[in-house]
Amino acid sequence: MIGATLIWGSTPIVGILSNLPSPVFVFFRVVFAFPFIFYFAIKKAGFKEFFKLKPFWPLLISGIFLGINWIFFFWALNLTTISTVVVLYYTGPIISIILAVIFLKEEFNKYVLIAIILALIGVVISNFDNGFKFNFGAFIALLAGLSYGFLGFFSKIATMHHRAVSVTAWQILISIILTAPFLFLNHFEFGLTTLIIVLIAGVIHTALALFLWYDSLNFISVSIASILQYLDIFFAMLFGLFLGQIPTFNQLAGGVLIAAAGVIGVKK
Repeated sequence: MIGATLIWGSTPIVGILSNLPSPVFVFFRVVFAFPFIFYFAIKKAGFKEFFKLKPFWPLLISGIFLGINWIFFFWALNLTTISTVVVLYYTGPIISIILAVIFLKEEFNKYVLIAIILALIGVVISNFDNGFKFNFGAFIALLAGLSYGFLGFFSKIATMHHRAVSVTAWQILISIILTAPFLFLNHFEFGLTTLIIVLIAGVIHTALALFLWYDSLNFISVSIASILQYLDIFFAMLFGLFLGQIPTFNQLAGGVLIAAAGVIGVKK
């Protein structure tokens, strides 16, 4: 699991180095990841169960939000620092908890309330450096976090009816369809270096990391896995140092608070 979070923590570096528009980068990432994820899903679930699509709507909506979520995430990385993006992005799981409380009637207790308050304080503190001036990159990162929250919520509904690995494969396939039109709407250069980068993003940062994630669930609980995923924030900040992006104290403090909120929300 820590290996998966380490790989995901380096994903922002790969996205920035590709020099591709965010939806184009997402397209190639999911295209190169899909064959491996599809094979893994078929191996786990079998053809018959994989293509048992009723109900299909949670697969469709969660797949759309996966594509939107990654488009906003990599767009934000082109506008502001990695630390700013990952801190705001990880408000997503808290949003998922709020949506589950409202629409799935999950329990709302003091731990959920504390998690929400800590996440809000974390967002505020992490933006102290801007003097609360409008930061378009931070705004896009918040949209990424919001769409991440909806992704988590609809994924939860989808996994009530389908295997989690099958849900992931369908989400990636739907993201391919969603992002394909952007190949014709954006100007970009695609050379050998870019090909290698997007291959790494698809095979290593998506397929391998997801395999490690699912395989680790054979040995640890989902709640522990959900807690460990918050290491992404700090791994991403660490990798940002290679681009000369040094996280500020406020960004670190905001990351700690949002991670703490996620942990409390999971362990509620």
